Amino acid sequence: MNKTERLTQLFGKRITQGEFAPGSALPSEADLCAHFGVSRNIIREVVKVLSTKKLIDAQRYRGLFVMPAECWNYLDADVLEWTLEKGNNPALIRSLIEVRSLIEPTISRWAAERATAVDLVEIEASYNEMAANPTRPDLFHEADIRFHRAVLIATHNVVMKQLSDAVSALQRAIFDFTFERDATHMGLTINEHRELFDAIRRKNPQAAESAACRMIERTAQRALSATHQVDGNADGCTPFSRIDA
Repeated sequence: MNKTERLTQLFGKRITQGEFAPGSALPSEADLCAHFGVSRNIIREVVKVLSTKKLIDAQRYRGLFVMPAECWNYLDADVLEWTLEKGNNPALIRSLIEVRSLIEPTISRWAAERATAVDLVEIEASYNEMAANPTRPDLFHEADIRFHRAVLIATHNVVMKQLSDAVSALQRAIFDFTFERDATHMGLTINEHRELFDAIRRKNPQAAESAACRMIERTAQRALSATHQVDGNADGCTPFSRIDA
């Protein structure tokens, strides 16, 4: 990791973890250069990256200001990781699962309608890797992400394909809150993915959509448990409508 990347991560974490209040001013460019012993070019690159992530607002002639949390780019993998690193954020986890419950059943339905033989090979290969690594969380999770990415690609929707990185970022962000290592959980997870793959392979859109809903529902239940919240069930794919922050 070079100096620019280290400083980007440092300030990104400080902002997302509350060290700098929304709307507050950051040190000046000159002060940052002096404090960290780096050039203006490095500081300007850090500012550029954090501005892209919607964490800071660089106002000409005024300085650098922390953006409100509701403006942050939560589809950015770094922003999600930094925000959740220090512990539970029930409201954000709720939002992530709500987004998944909105788009993944539709993605699954479209994949069942449109998947080609090549798509099926990619989905099955990812599923097989998941099934082969139930005791290796790192390998299992990466295969899981590839599985869902392959399903998304199988929609053959050019706009949806552009969301593949964002969907992967959502999965990565909630993994630590929903992953359980016990054999019962792993067996259920593998079976859920097998059911979804089978529905897509059989070109059964309704079954694919239902399989995706069941998968998301169980993910939501595990998220509730991980954040130590109690809430009632809601209609639709996700079994809750609110988690109090």
